[in-house]
Parts: sequence; C-alpha cells; structure tokens
Amino acid sequence: MTMLIQDEAELHLPAKVNPDSDVTGAERGPEPSSANPPNVTVEDTGEGIVLITLRPGGRISAEDGTLVQERYLALTGGAGAAVLLEITGVEHVSREAVRYFSEAVTITAFAILGSTPVDRVIAHGRRGLPLPPCPSRYFSDKQDALAWLHVRRRTAG
Repeated sequence: MTMLIQDEAELHLPAKVNPDSDVTGAERGPEPSSANPPNVTVEDTGEGIVLITLRPGGRISAEDGTLVQERYLALTGGAGAAVLLEITGVEHVSREAVRYFSEAVTITAFAILGSTPVDRVIAHGRRGLPLPPCPSRYFSDKQDALAWLHVRRRTAG
C-alpha cells in the first residue's frame, strides 16, 4: 500500500537531511549522481511560467518544499508567476510540502499535471490545508495546462 500524504512525524524516521532532495539551479552545488536523482527540479520556462517537476517514484519532504520555495523566489525575484507542477508518478508528498504549495502567495495561477488516478488523489489531497490563493486546476495534458496558464497570465497582467 502506498501512503499518499502523511505528516513527517508519522514516518518515524530520525531527523536528518534527505539525501535525495535537490533543486536544479546554479546555487545548489554539484550535480547529483544518476544513482541519486533530485526529488524536485525547478526551472523558468521563459514564458512567465515556472515549471516544478517532482521525480516519479520520489518521496517529497518538507525539505523539498523549502528548496522549491527558495528556488521559485530566486527565479521570480519575489514577483508573481504562474506555476506548472508536474506530479506524474510521485510516490509520496508530505503534508508539510503540500503546505508550501497551498500557501504560496506569489503564485498567480497553479496548474497541476498528472496522468494516473493516484496523481489525481495527490493533487486533491490537501488534508485540511487551504486552497491556493489563486486559480488552480488539475490537468492530464501538458499542452492544455500550459494553454490555461498562458490565458491566466494574460488576464492577470
């Protein structure tokens, strides 16, 4: 059985740095080995949209959420931007990591991309956390998600 979202305290693991956590970008240091791919990548598409990709099979922790937040703010300079969050095949997203996404006030539109019923459950599994303070929608097609974000960018600007 796969646990979709749970509190970090429920994991019963000793507190330590997640060696699988990483975010792409010049400030993060050396590239991870292929044996330890990053859990999260964050990149600017150059179209006013930030693409956040969660590694398929990854277990996304609060630390990953913090790294995403830092990288997002570095890319946007604190200004608003639309986000495409790819969650296809992710194994687990902690409640604390979900909090970073649902409480981000500088996100102007939030598209979540997945392809499986489990992805849909993860996308909608906020466990009592507030909705993001911006338009948000789940998609199973990347081009549809990008088109929706582009419309939101035009109407917000």
